[in-house]
Amino acid sequence: MLVPMKIDYALRFLVYLTMNKDKGLIKTTEISDIQKIPHKFLLRISNDLQKAGYIKSTRGPLGGHTLIKNSKEILVSEIIKLLDYTLSPVECLDDEDKCMHSASCSQRELWKDVENVLILHLSSISVHDLSKRQLVLDTSKVTFV
Repeated sequence: MLVPMKIDYALRFLVYLTMNKDKGLIKTTEISDIQKIPHKFLLRISNDLQKAGYIKSTRGPLGGHTLIKNSKEILVSEIIKLLDYTLSPVECLDDEDKCMHSASCSQRELWKDVENVLILHLSSISVHDLSKRQLVLDTSKVTFV
């Protein structure tokens, strides 16, 4: 199972806003450049996050984005659901019509268990947790001359 780039970008976006919350509004171009997220894609993601009440976005030369929901309350699993992605490792869990064995398949339970473990784990990780970990990783890159 590969995590779609939209999820990765959305989490990077939220982590960046969390780590820079004291700066006020952060420009889309700054986030796009530093996080290596295509600008147009970032705008689409920001629209989704704004509509869901996670961020505030302001247009114009003094505009930008800021987090309005507490990062401790934003769970990774929520962002996946918001962006309409599934954690199902096989297609038939989401759509039984795509599998002719769904009703009598021994693997179906296995993959459903895998999906449940993923959801449970990602429901225990917040954007705040990711931000703290990112800070540790960023700090560990510092070299002294």
